[in-house]
Parts: sequence; C-alpha cells; structure tokens
Amino acid sequence: MGRNTRPNAKLKIHLEHEKLVMYGSPTESSGCVLRGALLLSLKRATRFKSLSLSFYGSMSVSWSQLLGSGYERKYKDSQILINHTWTFLPTQSHHHLLSAGTHSYEFELVLPGSLPESTHVAKYYIAQYHLKAIAERSSFLMPSYSTRRDIHLSRQKLSFSTDYLEPVMITNHWINKLDYEISLPTKVFSHGDIIPINIQAIALSPGLKIRYITCIFKEYMTCRAINGWFNGRNKSQGRIIHYKRLDQVGRDSILHCVSDENEQDVVWKTTMNLKVPESMLDVQCDAQNDSVQVRHKLKFIMSIENQDGHISELRAVLPVIIVINNTVGRLPAYEETWRSLPYDPVVMMTLMRRASEANLASQQNHSLFDFITNYRPGNRLHTGILPSYSSIVLADEAGIASLPSYDDI
Repeated sequence: MGRNTRPNAKLKIHLEHEKLVMYGSPTESSGCVLRGALLLSLKRATRFKSLSLSFYGSMSVSWSQLLGSGYERKYKDSQILINHTWTFLPTQSHHHLLSAGTHSYEFELVLPGSLPESTHVAKYYIAQYHLKAIAERSSFLMPSYSTRRDIHLSRQKLSFSTDYLEPVMITNHWINKLDYEISLPTKVFSHGDIIPINIQAIALSPGLKIRYITCIFKEYMTCRAINGWFNGRNKSQGRIIHYKRLDQVGRDSILHCVSDENEQDVVWKTTMNLKVPESMLDVQCDAQNDSVQVRHKLKFIMSIENQDGHISELRAVLPVIIVINNTVGRLPAYEETWRSLPYDPVVMMTLMRRASEANLASQQNHSLFDFITNYRPGNRLHTGILPSYSSIVLADEAGIASLPSYDDI
C-alpha cells in the first residue's frame, strides 16, 4: 500500500470499504460513497507546507496497426474518469506546525453511477482508481511523506432474478449412447467461493465408458471498437482461471460408477469442486459497459469410449457470474450484518486511534472494516476472529438475559 520515507512519521489511509459496488446500470445507478480517514502519526512536532489527498480514476486504451514491411504504428488514448482533491492543510505563507501524536482527517466523496468498472484487459485496456496522500514538508531538503491506496469499483444488478439465484442445469441425450446432466446450485459466485458441480451420466449402450471429464473455468474479455479504437474492430481475449480433470481409471476412479434400479444401465456420478480465486487480479468481476465486457464460463469435455474402442467427445458450457457480493436476493448471514451498520464518525475515529496507539503494524494493509468487525457496544474493542452468535452479545454490568433476534440487529 503506502511506504513511509522517514521513521518520524506514518501516513496511512483508512477506508470504510476498499471494494466499492455500484448497483444498477450506468443510467440507473445512484453510485456509491468513498469514505474514510487519513491518519498522520508523528513522533515529534513537525512543520508541514501542505497536506492533501487525491482520488484519481483513469482509463487507458492502446493498440497497434500494421503498416506493411514489418512496421507498425502504436496508438494510445487516455481519459480522466474522475479527479477530486481534499486539502487538509492548505499552502500558505506560514507553515503548519503539527504536534507529536496522531492527526486524523476524514474524507467522503459520492461517486457517480456512470463510472466504468475497474477492469484490465492485457495490452488493450485498463480502468483503475486510487487514492494518494502527500504530506509536503516545509523545506525541499526534507523529503515529503506519501502513501497510496488502490480502490476497486465494480457493478452489480439491482436485483438478480430467480433465473440467476436458482439451480442451473444442462442436460443432453445422445441417442442410444449416453444421457448426461451437469448442474450448479446457482449462477452467481464471489471471490473465494467454492463452485460445486454435480455431474451425472447414464450409459445407454453396453460396453460404453467414460474415460475422463474436464472442466475449464475461463474468463472472456472484449474491448469494444468505439471512438475509433482498435482500427474499428473489437479486441477479444480470454484466460483460463482454473482447470480440473477427473479420470475413470480402475479402483481409484474419481467417477463413481453405480447401477440404476433396473440394473441395466450404468450410472456415473461425481461432484467437482472449483474454487474461485480470492484475488481480483486472478479473476475479475463480470463487467458490461460501453468500452469493455467481461464474462465467465465453465466449459466441459467428456471423453467417451465405445465398446469397439472408438473415442468421442461431448462438450457443454455453463455461464457463471462473478460478483463482489453474492448476497443479492437473500438475507445476509448473521456475521455479515455489521456491513449494514450506519456510518458513525465517532466510531471510526475511535477505532483508528486505538489501532494507532496499539501500533498494529501487521494490519497496515487491511481496510477499516477489519476494525469495525471487532467493534462492540460500550466502546470495547476486541481482537480475534468473528465471534459466534451465542457469544456476540457482551454482558454489561447488569447482565443481558437473552440474545437479540435477527430483526433487532
């Protein structure tokens, strides 16, 4: 995140959320709020010329055009999406003298819902957002302090229809050969989720067997040829997020073979689990705007061997949707309810001061919600993992007789 240039001072950006979500299309979304506080911790009194924080968003597009004889011309187009600056200590004739201790500066900015999502298509397109803070010293001989924080901006539907939230399934019938079924519990998944893929196949021909089943989790990106970009042609590319193969080999087979009730057909059943990467660098959220499109699919290949030794392949595709928050359309789990707590600047500043006093250096790369998660009534700050429902209520001096209901949260 940030880098401290001098041991005398620590400059850090605390965020309420570093992953911001806009709900609805660019024309219907009301946007989202970027909110947090800048902390400047000083070991001794220090003079500063200025202190500012900037939020910057940019989009960059690049491509090349062949000119013949092996030469090519490179093109690049850049656009500033948003640029906002908070000036906490303005430049003036007299420098600002700050005492030793922790100085905090809150900031808040409403982001318009028309902003494009954070997206990267290698060699062609990138839209990105970041915060940068600079504490300028009183003399050019004294290095300034600076820190930076990346912000991820994504977009989700206002509400997912039942088609997205209910189980999805693909079935096929190969006449006199094979019936198969591949199903998912839902289309919508988030980073770190496990995608359970249920596969069932029924052999309709004697001696037919499945050699293997492969699943490829793939990301597809398309840059649109607008504003004269890419010589008038869309640029598309894809990357494999995950690859898994199940083989049907002897007693160690992962594909479980059973007989049906009539004991005439052979049935293969298995569950293939794929994990969605936790990092947004490894898999991006689905995106759809005027400039770029990002989609995800699960591609299956089933290799079949007939009794005479002839090998065939069956192929199937299931689309999936990757989002930041996959709780849309259902009630959040009990441990997720803290995310809906109203913003309280007193709580925010109290948590940051306590974190600074405790010198929690190991947590410098965590967002502010890591501290809010541990906040409880009565101004007590507890560390450790998220408690269970039975232990989440803290007894006061008089004691609390019963747990709160879900509606009381």
